[in-house]
Amino acid sequence: MKICIFSKPFHPAVGGVEQIALTLAHEFSYSNIDVEVVTETKGDIQEDKDFPFRITRTSSFKERYSSFRRADIVLFMNFTFAGVPAALLSRRAIVLSHHGIYNSKSSTKVKLLELVKRQLTRFFTNISVSKFVAENLPSTSLVIPNAYNDKLFTYEKNTRSKDFVFCGRLVDEKGATILLDAFEEVLKKYPGSTLTIIGGGPEHSVLLEKSQRISPVGNIIFLGVLRGEELVDALKEHACMVIPSLCEEAFGIVALEGIASCDTVISSNKGGLPEAIDQCGTLVTPDAYNLTKAMLEVLQSRQNGRKLPGEPELNIRSEHLAKHSAKQIVQKYITALRKAANQ
Repeated sequence: MKICIFSKPFHPAVGGVEQIALTLAHEFSYSNIDVEVVTETKGDIQEDKDFPFRITRTSSFKERYSSFRRADIVLFMNFTFAGVPAALLSRRAIVLSHHGIYNSKSSTKVKLLELVKRQLTRFFTNISVSKFVAENLPSTSLVIPNAYNDKLFTYEKNTRSKDFVFCGRLVDEKGATILLDAFEEVLKKYPGSTLTIIGGGPEHSVLLEKSQRISPVGNIIFLGVLRGEELVDALKEHACMVIPSLCEEAFGIVALEGIASCDTVISSNKGGLPEAIDQCGTLVTPDAYNLTKAMLEVLQSRQNGRKLPGEPELNIRSEHLAKHSAKQIVQKYITALRKAANQ
């Protein structure tokens, strides 16, 4: 079976869709499947040669069509008009992997396009990354949750030198602003506590300025975008990851990375995040009051040497992470794709 993955955003861009597309491409290749990734994201030609799969970086309809024709099946990371027409013309089997519910609060034009996308999903084979996504699309979906890099992120119980960490894009919907509001209250009771912000985005300068007003003495540290071992090492220094997303996340790979790196996680209760967290953290309504309360409870437990709120037993943590290992998730994809290709 030859698989073509169409992921409009892809490595080296940073994000959940980019990450799961990269993971799938690697794992398909390890399973001796011929893989090609088609993307619009620009990359480094030399780095691309080191991947065990082919990468075609293009916005050309003709080149996309040629790539799709080389495959037996085309797997889309989200429904996109940028690729579906060429895939239909190629007369190859198509599977849509949904990482959102196409329900933007943007302009009228975008809302209309997303409404069309939602309705057109009825005519394709669909995979949803969470029950939340599946239940919010009009089509029938097979639920296959996202995987995380279990070779890179491995849990070790040790002494954490830092308290809280946020990892994500610095945009309004990810909730970093309300996290800073909450941490300002936390500092009033625990002036020595720490918060680390990992990630980049358009809100960086605003958040940095706000953090300097809250704590000019360095309780809040910005590390920028981290990848690979650098990211793993940074996360493992922290007792608690905080995911204050205001939007309805489709799933939340970062939650799995937090569970595999920190002792506990405080997460927004929106969208698919509760499925990603399961029994391995604390779910809260994402506002400053509830975040403050949950963070104070973590610090109080740390100070008293007690088990942290939401911290799972080792067997529960291991079982949850095992369900989201790359190998487990990719085998589910392979089964679904083989079935679609043979229909």
